[in-house]
Amino acid sequence: MNRTIFTKLVKLHILTPGGICTLLGSFFRDGISLMALMRFAAKYYPKHCALAYKDKRLNYKEFYDHTQRLAKLLYCDHSLKTGMCVGLLCRNHITMALLLPALSRLGVKVKLLNTDIAPIKLKEQVERNKINLLIYDAELKENRVPTDLPCETRESEDLYKEIFDNTHGSCGKREVECSVPRSTFHHSLGTDVRLPRIRRGGEISVFTGGSSGRSKEAPRKMSVGQFLPPFYALLEQLRLDEYASVLLALPVYHGFGLATLIMSLVMGKKVSLMSHFDAKTALKTIADEKIEVVPVVPAMLARLWQINEATTIMKTVKCIISGGDRLDKKWADITQKHLGNVLFNLFGTSEAGFFMIASPDDLSRNEEVPIGRPISGVKCKVDNIDSHGIGSLWVRSRWAMISLKNKWQDTGDLVYCDGKGCYFYRGRSDNMVVCGGENVFPENVEKVINSHPEVINSMVSPAQDTDFGTVLNAKVELKPDSTLLPDTLKVWLQPRLTRAEMPHHITITTIRTLNSGKIDRKED
Repeated sequence: MNRTIFTKLVKLHILTPGGICTLLGSFFRDGISLMALMRFAAKYYPKHCALAYKDKRLNYKEFYDHTQRLAKLLYCDHSLKTGMCVGLLCRNHITMALLLPALSRLGVKVKLLNTDIAPIKLKEQVERNKINLLIYDAELKENRVPTDLPCETRESEDLYKEIFDNTHGSCGKREVECSVPRSTFHHSLGTDVRLPRIRRGGEISVFTGGSSGRSKEAPRKMSVGQFLPPFYALLEQLRLDEYASVLLALPVYHGFGLATLIMSLVMGKKVSLMSHFDAKTALKTIADEKIEVVPVVPAMLARLWQINEATTIMKTVKCIISGGDRLDKKWADITQKHLGNVLFNLFGTSEAGFFMIASPDDLSRNEEVPIGRPISGVKCKVDNIDSHGIGSLWVRSRWAMISLKNKWQDTGDLVYCDGKGCYFYRGRSDNMVVCGGENVFPENVEKVINSHPEVINSMVSPAQDTDFGTVLNAKVELKPDSTLLPDTLKVWLQPRLTRAEMPHHITITTIRTLNSGKIDRKED
């Protein structure tokens, strides 16, 4: 550990004698869990704002108290115990943030489900994972939640009412074991229900491709050792400890959003939650809450820069973290032009976690956006390198999902390394298309299309043509004031793409994004 990191950890109370004692005491009371970390935060930042959502605010003491109440409510109402499984189908809001430490304190397995999931896929997930309780938002009930699920269900709004409508607390009354039925639980909040002792919080799982039906689960156990290396990297390179407020529009069910929430709360930051990303609303939140840190996926960043007021409002932002998808050079350049060296590009996978960071210097001195350099604690290698220096990216990470911890894994990404330790993305190996006898990567075509000054985003996909076999088609979203025509765009693309890469058809349209902020690749 270098001197800088040591100093930062001391300022965060993590490496002070008192802080170490508080952490150990928290782990003794709440197990190695998210609840223990919230107990630590409540000790050192009791009056700091923890969560801001619309017109609601919770400071860290209130946050910890409410997570305790929620854990007891779930323990009594649903008899949740270590090893049981709870699915969360929730957008970003206060109850969702409270549920994570509350469920961790009960030692249950938590499945963070994509809110874009189809009902039939949701039922499959419930059955496959043997989910005992599904907690969902009421607005998702009609279109996402089947009526015949083989598990208990609970609306997050009902939990919110029970927690916040019963605030009288225990007043020092004797602890009792809970055997109270749901109908009378609100009376039991007048006593201090004793939660069972646990050694470790349960697993938390995110899913890749959760709306497509090809989802893969990436579970992780609570582990301080796994948490520290990426935490060090964010402190050292992004200096997140120096900032006070974070905008969280990324969904918590996405690994990037989950990590942002947990690390922000551990450091005592104010986290402003957005249940849906909207560029104008995000800018208003940045202005009203004096936001300094903005994690985004690239499609969010592109939409922010379409708002005229963005240049002025974003001046207060000290750090923008892009991740979860390919960042186009155009948006990196625009960000650096207006805001300076505030943009970082993070790269990782749900299975391995994040493991590369591209600094503002990396972004400015390269003609294309790099995905970064490996952070301390991971090893990367490129296998099966072709004549152009492009090969498959493999990674070994100490904070990977349970079955892949400290094991080499193929990310499925094709990359190029410049020899100076900087990696550049070339596409997904499973997305390669053969057009006219040539290997073509739709991601590369999208990158070129997106470099046009009037394009916001694009989506390129293979299609069958009766005359030419497999070809590429493109959907392109333009800036609001653009009059660019498909044929004009094709002329612009001709010197920039090979014949096999050139889209046969270009459709000008609005490209729909998922709640994660990524492009909806399944849209018709």
